[in-house]
Amino acid sequence: MVSWKNSKGVLGAVVLCGVVWFAHPAQDRVNELEEQISLQYTYANPLLRDTVKALLEYDFSEPLTDENEEDFNRLAKEFRDVTDLFFSGGTVHYEWQDRLDDTKFYLMDYASGSPLSEEEVADLYQVLKATRYICMDFRDYDNRSDFYNAMHSENHEMVEQVEKRLAWKYKNQGE
Repeated sequence: MVSWKNSKGVLGAVVLCGVVWFAHPAQDRVNELEEQISLQYTYANPLLRDTVKALLEYDFSEPLTDENEEDFNRLAKEFRDVTDLFFSGGTVHYEWQDRLDDTKFYLMDYASGSPLSEEEVADLYQVLKATRYICMDFRDYDNRSDFYNAMHSENHEMVEQVEKRLAWKYKNQGE
């Protein structure tokens, strides 16, 4: 007859093998999802940078004109779409995401003809310029897993870099 003592070891080994057998495909799926999200960041980053660069050409202290209203609305929609894409997978860059959300509201107000205050205009330029430089910093991550970690790891160097970029005081347009 088999003793209970020996059976526990065999039973433990069988359970461990079962866990590994089930966990391995799950880890593969997690790796696959991380790869897809990283690819999303890789494609969204230059779109965000280029959209921000185009928005920086506007003088937000002046109202929209009939000639540039359609182009601005297209850019504002592009900005909303690309930031939603960029932050849809969650991120550790909470302050950046909050500041970009504020920027969306500024752009909507501006597009609707509501004048922006001097402080709102200054904040808008600050966030757009910081975002442009943050996107440039992200270009350094050509390895997709590095990009994923830069967006999801609290200990990644980009957390500090994004905070620095947001805190930096950039010159406003016309200065």
